[in-house]
Amino acid sequence: MKTTSRFALVAAASVLLGFAVRPAAAADLGGTGCCADLEERIAELEATTARKGNRVVSLQVTGQVNKALLIFDDGKNSDAFIVDNDQSGSRIGFKGTAVIKPGWTAGFNAEFDFQDSATDKVSQGDDEGDANEIKIRQNYVFIESERLGRISLGQQSTSADGIAEIVLGNSLTDASDIFSSFKVQRKVGGDSGFTVGQFVDDLDGPREDVIRYDSPSIYGFIVSASWGDNDYADIALRFKKEWNSLRIAAGVAYQWDETDIVGREILSGSVSAMHIPTGLYVALSGGNVAFDANGVDDGNFYYAQLGIEKRVLPYGSTTLYADYGKYDGLGIDADNVVLQGLEAQRYGFGAVQKFDTAALEVYANFRVYSFDDNGAGGQALEDFSTVLIGSRIKF
Repeated sequence: MKTTSRFALVAAASVLLGFAVRPAAAADLGGTGCCADLEERIAELEATTARKGNRVVSLQVTGQVNKALLIFDDGKNSDAFIVDNDQSGSRIGFKGTAVIKPGWTAGFNAEFDFQDSATDKVSQGDDEGDANEIKIRQNYVFIESERLGRISLGQQSTSADGIAEIVLGNSLTDASDIFSSFKVQRKVGGDSGFTVGQFVDDLDGPREDVIRYDSPSIYGFIVSASWGDNDYADIALRFKKEWNSLRIAAGVAYQWDETDIVGREILSGSVSAMHIPTGLYVALSGGNVAFDANGVDDGNFYYAQLGIEKRVLPYGSTTLYADYGKYDGLGIDADNVVLQGLEAQRYGFGAVQKFDTAALEVYANFRVYSFDDNGAGGQALEDFSTVLIGSRIKF
C-alpha cells in the first residue's frame, strides 16, 4: 500500500472511530502502536458495512421476519403449525436512489419473499405448503420528478394493489384472506371440494410486470395507473389527509384483468378514519367483480374493522380490534371456471403490541369462517376457525 493512500485510510478511520491521531503518529507507518489497532478497526468496519456498487447511488437494505403459531379447527380435525404469516410475510429488499439533477431522481427496488410454511400455502395434512418459498416480490426501476410524478417499470405492485386494504390502525389484518389453501369440510364428513380461498377474496390488485405512473400529491390526492402482463390494466385514486384531531386515508380503483381465461372487471376501494387523541379508528372496504362470461352473476364483498390504538404500556402502542366480512360469488376454480353462489362470512378479533426500541410487534388474532351451502351443491359445510399468535420484526 502506498504511504499516501494508507495515510488517507488511517485518517478516515480516525474520524469515524473518534480517535485524535497526531500527525507524527499517523505518518509513523512502521510503528506497531498506532496502525495495528487502527487497521484492525478498519477491517471491522469493512466487514460490517453494506457496500455500494458506486458512489452516486445510495443503498438501503430493508426487510422483516414474521413467524407465528397457527392453531386451526376445520370442524372435523384440528392441528397446530409453525407458519410464516402471509398477511405481511418475511422479506428482504434492496433500494437505491440517485440524483439526476435537482428535482429529479432515479432508483430501483429489488425485494424478495422468503417464506417457509406460508399461511396461504399450508393446509390439512400439509404443514409446509410450498416449503422454502423464495420468489421475486418486486424488481423495478423508476424515474421521479417532484413536479411531474414517477414512472416505474418492472415487477411491482399494480396501482390497485392494497386499494381494498387501507387500515389506519396497526391491526396487522384487513379484508384479505391468508388461509386460502385450507379445505372446507362437509358436516356429514369428507372434503367438500372447495378451499377457503374460493369463498373469500378482497379483489385486491396483483403484483405484475407492468409500467406504472404515480402523480405527485395534490391536496392529498394521488392518481396512479398501470398496464402490463397479458392485458392487465388499472387506474386508482388515493387520498390521505389530517385535520386537527382526525386522520383519513382512502382509495378506489378500477381493474381490467384479462390474465385469466375468464376476464374480470373489478371496482374496489376502502376508507379508514382515526380520531388521533383517543386512538379510535374504523376501516371499511368493499368491491364488485363482473366476469366476462355469459350467464355468470357479479361477485362482491364488504368488510368492516373497528379498533383502538393507544400507548398504554411504555414499550409502544397497543391495538385492539374486531372485524367482520361478507363475501359472495368470488370463487374461480383451477380451470378458471367461475364458481357461482359461494358465500361466506368471516368475523374475529385480535391484539397487537409494539416494542419501539426493537422494531418488534407481537400479535394474536382469532378468526371464524362460516360458509353457506348455496353454491356447494346443497352440502352443509363446517365452520373453519383459526388462532394465530406471532411476532414481526423489521430491519
